[in-house]
Amino acid sequence: MEKRKNKSGVSPFAVIVFVLLILYTASFLLPVLWGVNLSLKTNNNAELHPFGINFPLRFANYATVFKEFAVSVYTDTGSHTYYMEHMLWFTLVYAVACSFVNIAVTCLVAYITARFDFKICSIIDGVVIVAMILPIVGSMPSELRIMRALGMYDSLLGMMIMKANFVGGTTFLIFNVAFKGFPKDFEEAAWIDGASNFTVMMTIMMPMIKATFSTMWLLSFISFWNDYQTPLLYFPSKPTLSYGLYRFTTDTSGVAGTSTPLALATCFLLMTPILIVFLFTSEKLIGNVSVGGLKE
Repeated sequence: MEKRKNKSGVSPFAVIVFVLLILYTASFLLPVLWGVNLSLKTNNNAELHPFGINFPLRFANYATVFKEFAVSVYTDTGSHTYYMEHMLWFTLVYAVACSFVNIAVTCLVAYITARFDFKICSIIDGVVIVAMILPIVGSMPSELRIMRALGMYDSLLGMMIMKANFVGGTTFLIFNVAFKGFPKDFEEAAWIDGASNFTVMMTIMMPMIKATFSTMWLLSFISFWNDYQTPLLYFPSKPTLSYGLYRFTTDTSGVAGTSTPLALATCFLLMTPILIVFLFTSEKLIGNVSVGGLKE
């Protein structure tokens, strides 16, 4: 005998899952809203009334940050002060160049390991898995010494070469599985027509993976945009926005370093461009990562 369904058609399990998802979402939104609230207060109100809403709201905090946001960098040629427009340019160049090189190399290596039966392909797959498991923090001192020895330290070209690696973890696995999902018929038909392996890759395989490629590049771009540690260690003379944010909010002699509302206003102001990118590309980010097979 079949169990009776709820008159509303909603099971208790679905209600519990829905409530848990609401709570999970709130755990992300509430800290952001609290931070926005603090960024619109005076420093005294933020310390005395951290959870309340104080009127009038101080939108002037954002204007102060926009005007005062600057970082001084000391190099062999002297001291240089960079403002927001300079750091925005450095960030765009760094994020676009390094993310494209990283995704292109990862995609190329994943294609070779997925479509060819070379013995080294299984070794590369193993290296990627091992690299995902082992911590890489301990390699930073050796990387710094190598980059200095090769003359690539503190240069965009050096950063691009450094990021041109296929140990991309999840990115490599997504490309690898996607390429393995394509039937061999595509290649065999092209080979019969006299196409070379390079022609097959560029004119047949890569166009079919362009949606996944653009999505992974966009995710990589966001990651590089938010990265402050790599420019801090390897590219210090050209501060990016994230690197500048770190310096600006930790400098106790500046306006943001001594004021919690101004520090939070700086964070939210610099988060705005990447938030806009996410809002306009969220559908692509969610829908275009096809793990295996052809995406209709």
